[in-house]
Amino acid sequence: MKTLLAFDSDGVLRDESVSYQRCIIETVAFFDKGMPASIKELEVSMKQSNDDWERTHKILQQRGIKIDFLTVKEKFQDLYLGKNRDFSGYINDEPWLADNKLLAQLAEKYLLVIISGAPREEVEYTLKRNGALHHFSLILGMSDCEGKKDGLEKVMAQFKPQNVFFCDDRPLPIRQAKAVNHVRLYGILPPQNINEWAAVLQEAGAEQIFRNVNDYCRFVLDCKRNHR
Repeated sequence: MKTLLAFDSDGVLRDESVSYQRCIIETVAFFDKGMPASIKELEVSMKQSNDDWERTHKILQQRGIKIDFLTVKEKFQDLYLGKNRDFSGYINDEPWLADNKLLAQLAEKYLLVIISGAPREEVEYTLKRNGALHHFSLILGMSDCEGKKDGLEKVMAQFKPQNVFFCDDRPLPIRQAKAVNHVRLYGILPPQNINEWAAVLQEAGAEQIFRNVNDYCRFVLDCKRNHR
């Protein structure tokens, strides 16, 4: 049977936590008299949104700073991609979380796709930089689908798999994915190791939680072996 594995990117395949968090902290400080975002604000905003531009804007709004979203986004991207958008910014500081040997083993047996809330060009740049682009049959970014539900429906319509596994490190995407029939949902703990995050992902609908993406990949490979 054709099985499709849908991965989130941020916090699952790459550790964007330091680079994104640095952009949020510095952007908030830039617009609020040098006062950076606090750890508490970062954790609360992570539960509220899967979009780090929205997280940054919301922190500023909650502080009473009146500023439009696009201005905040532009400052964030200046830091993340460089002012010339030449990929010279903090994006280059992101650790790669996946074991490419495990991805290669999975790609031999399954269809691998990425459904990300980040721009597709940023995901593709990171995959190329880490030698993993060729493992994935399709990459959907934020301009290609309206959330994880829409992304899953699109890849299912294109590839017509019998089985679909989806993994993410945030509760909102998992809740969105619950609305899609015949998709098994799994949670990946984010690199920043937030207290009680496993319970947050389980409450959102994940049937099992994994310490990292490599443990998840081994689990899927073991499922295949055990069902021969």
